[in-house]
Amino acid sequence: MNVRESKMKSFRTGGTLAWVGLVLGAIFGPNPVHGLEKVRIGLSVRNVVFLPFYYAKDKKIFEKHGLDSELIQMRSDLQMVGLVSGELDFNPAIGPATLAIAGGMPLKAVAVFYRAPLFSLVSPASLASLKELEGKRVAVSRLGSDSHRYGVMMMEQSGVDVKKVTFIQSGSTTVSLTALQQGSVAAAVLSPPFTGAMAEKGYKVLAKSRSLLDLPWLGLVTSRQKIEKQPERVKSVLRAMREALESIRADRQGVVAYIEKNFNVNQTVATESYEDLRGVLVDGLMMPEEQIKKYLEGAHARGELPKPLSFGDAFDFSALKSLK
Repeated sequence: MNVRESKMKSFRTGGTLAWVGLVLGAIFGPNPVHGLEKVRIGLSVRNVVFLPFYYAKDKKIFEKHGLDSELIQMRSDLQMVGLVSGELDFNPAIGPATLAIAGGMPLKAVAVFYRAPLFSLVSPASLASLKELEGKRVAVSRLGSDSHRYGVMMMEQSGVDVKKVTFIQSGSTTVSLTALQQGSVAAAVLSPPFTGAMAEKGYKVLAKSRSLLDLPWLGLVTSRQKIEKQPERVKSVLRAMREALESIRADRQGVVAYIEKNFNVNQTVATESYEDLRGVLVDGLMMPEEQIKKYLEGAHARGELPKPLSFGDAFDFSALKSLK
């Protein structure tokens, strides 16, 4: 399947919402810690790019702000359905959220953590250039996912004819990594700490997406209903994430040690992962409105969004601005 032919199917919220609601309700039934408000956050995979959430939980920052956090691993497209059904409260995936919003889902991003994506195209050392990927297979977590989209952009920037590349949907970054190690693909789109770990093993980093453009990559997404009906809950989560990100920025030594221990990597890889992440942190959890408008216009022009979106269609920083 070539990239131009791989289109994300439109979201069908009726039966899908009911199905996801039943599944999530059965698995993650109510079990709040006494005196704390339950908050469920969907994450697509356990890796360093989602560090702020793991750090906030393990360092009890969520608890400090009155929250009993549950971090649930699931595909980003199912996370969007979970947000609308109410079985999830938040997720970080701004890119998939804008696509869902363009498809009619009542969601909004209320904060931005990173100003650039942290994906890399990684291959065996024998591959001389990106151009050699033509006619070969490249692993991404899911067709239409951020890893797929930014993988395409990295290739196009280097003059690769992406119509000649076969993108393999692995299901997760860890499976993409395994496929690369086993030689079943010529390259894989990875993120920290996997990029650094593979580079240490002699694999080649062909390109990095953070050099492509500034855009709101990961942050905090929720439903419009939650913004309207539970504004204080939204503010509590924003306060917790703001404190976690401030701590991550300030405590280099402590956070590197945390990454090393909790993501099972050595100090060199942990340090590189930390520096990658810290280098794209957004001050105040807000990007300028004009910059976000440019991102939305570009996404529509590239065919990533089925219709144009305004800033107000997809983003709402009012709760963040009201924090003290």
